[in-house]
Amino acid sequence: MSEQNPFKPQDTPEKTAPSSEGAYSSKQREDYFNNPEQRRKVAARRQLLERIYIGVLGAVGVGVLALLIFIAILSGDLPSLEQLENPKPQLATEVYSADGVLLTKFFNENRTAVPIDSVSRHVVNALIATEDIDFYKHWGFDLPRFLKVMLFDNVAAVLRGRNARGASTITQQLAKNLYLTPERSVKRKIKEVLTAIQIERTYTKREILELYLNTVFFGAGAYGVEAAAWTYFAKPASQLNIAESALLVAVLKSTKNYNPVEKPDEALERRNLVIGLMKNAGFISASDEAKYKATKLALNYTPVTDLGLAPYFTEYVRRQMQEEAAKNKLDLYRDGLVVYTTLDTRIQHHAETAIRKHFPQVQAAHDKSWSWDSREGDSLRVVFIKETARFKNLVKTGLSEKEAVRQLKNEKGWLDTLLREKSIVQHAFVAIEPSTGYIKAWIGGKDFVKYKFDHVWQAKRQPGSTFKPFVYTAAIDEGIPPNFPVLNQPIAIATEQRMWIPENADSKSGGYVTLRDALASSLNQVTVRLSQKFATPDKVARYAKRMGIETPLEVNLAMALGASVVTPLEMTSAYGTFANNGVHVEPIGILRVEDKFGNVVASYKPEKREALSASSNYVMVTMLKSVVDRGTAASIRSKYNFRGEAGGKTGTTQNQGDGWFMGFTPQLVAGVWTGFDDNRMHFKSMSIGQGSSSALPVWAMFMKACYDDKSLGLQNRYFTKPSSVITKMVSRDPNNPTDTSPNKAYPEYFTEASLRRYTSLMPGSDSIRIGNSALIPVVNQKKRGEGQY
Repeated sequence: MSEQNPFKPQDTPEKTAPSSEGAYSSKQREDYFNNPEQRRKVAARRQLLERIYIGVLGAVGVGVLALLIFIAILSGDLPSLEQLENPKPQLATEVYSADGVLLTKFFNENRTAVPIDSVSRHVVNALIATEDIDFYKHWGFDLPRFLKVMLFDNVAAVLRGRNARGASTITQQLAKNLYLTPERSVKRKIKEVLTAIQIERTYTKREILELYLNTVFFGAGAYGVEAAAWTYFAKPASQLNIAESALLVAVLKSTKNYNPVEKPDEALERRNLVIGLMKNAGFISASDEAKYKATKLALNYTPVTDLGLAPYFTEYVRRQMQEEAAKNKLDLYRDGLVVYTTLDTRIQHHAETAIRKHFPQVQAAHDKSWSWDSREGDSLRVVFIKETARFKNLVKTGLSEKEAVRQLKNEKGWLDTLLREKSIVQHAFVAIEPSTGYIKAWIGGKDFVKYKFDHVWQAKRQPGSTFKPFVYTAAIDEGIPPNFPVLNQPIAIATEQRMWIPENADSKSGGYVTLRDALASSLNQVTVRLSQKFATPDKVARYAKRMGIETPLEVNLAMALGASVVTPLEMTSAYGTFANNGVHVEPIGILRVEDKFGNVVASYKPEKREALSASSNYVMVTMLKSVVDRGTAASIRSKYNFRGEAGGKTGTTQNQGDGWFMGFTPQLVAGVWTGFDDNRMHFKSMSIGQGSSSALPVWAMFMKACYDDKSLGLQNRYFTKPSSVITKMVSRDPNNPTDTSPNKAYPEYFTEASLRRYTSLMPGSDSIRIGNSALIPVVNQKKRGEGQY
């Protein structure tokens, strides 16, 4: 067996200088050359060292290979290049009013993306000084910082009983926010580092800052710096000062522990620490540091909720937008759409103010007049009790209905809550620009948080006398003159159930009354007779539909008095036809929708159609003006001092269950409804519940406020009189053409067809012949008193 000489030829004893370590002695060399056993030991030792060396190299190689394989496996689960280049943080849909006010947002995460140029430089400086001072130097992963924090700082922190801190760069935090989970594990950390490196390869430092600031969570439901700025300071991110910027960055440390609303002291301390770091980094001067550290927290805390402004309206918009988003394969809660609506917050404010002023009085009057201990009240109380789950459960346990009712009547707290809800006076208000159909104000109920049901478009209630103008419109359009007299006497009408005898509100009758005066005084008997002869129910239904009533109507004579249900939105839209020269414009609430890049996704234009001839419409406008000037709505002038050109109609349903007022000017049409969610409840008297008392005041205060508001630019205008409408002076008694002074006559308005009928007046007679109808004597006997059905 040959043995390898461990020495090189030149390393002979004579030529090798003595060494303090690593050199063989003369005796060792002698033993090696003269002792075969010694040579075997040296060879064995050398082989062992070689094996250890090879083993270490192999282990390192296997480790490196395993790490490479592990990284390769993780890389397969990392974001793709496409994902990196097209990050998709969830963006809120923003809803704006016509006057540029943010109404609300629809979101899973309240986030609005803004370019870095729209973010205060102080925010960027505070972020870098606090989170990543070497941000502009590293390539996504700061190895020196990582080693320092992990091997020294955190070891010392743990030994002192403190929590370890992270060493993630801004880019790593972005990687986690955009693509990874908040899981705390080695695997996730490696993925975070790898993703951060890829992000640095894909984006510039400026773009990374923009992405980060638009994705990070600032607490209070605010994602991204823009949402945070509005939430905490009610201003855009571009206007944040040093102290405000430092506070937002301070919150990032822990949105729970440094919440400036819930923990102001802790937030202030952390904010001042950030200000100090900004000074240390050279971003601010020592004087600025002292100045801003001395300032108190100055919050204007306005968190975004599902309410916002005009919540009933924005919920109506949201429902429409869900359909539109689905058609365009967009997500209303993630894709950052921008919705521009027609609502004007100034007009909305005037509506809300009028409602706040009036309806507490209505509620108080109702509460005072209503008694649950009366015969009617107790009967309803028992009915309401029997409809509850509590009652039904008691009956299931074996109690008789009588015993269950008695027991629940004695549960005062529970019963008071039940009856209070039944007694809540609800309301609906909507205002529309008649020429465009733009919805300008919308209030769907008493409290959106508590009552989500929207009475503007979801509640179908009997409109009472506000429906009468459709009857008179059908008659006028048929050529019946507005001064045509109709008998104001009871009439018996047989129905399948009973004999129906409609009465006037004041239960008074007598003589003949012209159409103009009958509408002004809201006489039921005249309206029903008119519908019997000239404006038949099927004809009235067609006119109502052309003018904007979409709910199917029960076509019968009772419909003439508003017995068939409609919505306040439909009624208001229909009255807009009068204000718009007979052209009906469908109401709309959304103008256009843009995606997050500003591209128009959808735009909306209202549908228009000619519903009435301009001449017939104008005659009806003059009749509805009479309602306001001297009829059931005269308090608009006398009590509320609104002097603008206006027409309208009051309405009250059977037993004062619903109170209405529909009114319009040339520039605005508005409708008011009030009543109860349970239509078995009602106001106890006409003085409280009739439309002129319960609904009209809101309309009058609203219109006066709008026309007094100079910022709206509304000016008193007159309704446009078509050239085809003929004006004639007519004496009040008898009903003949006259040239006498105005105090004995009034101007009456005729279409060409109605003038031909009117001029059929026989010479020397005080009667009018209409077609083949009998001569009808003219008696001027007006009866005022709002009609009810």
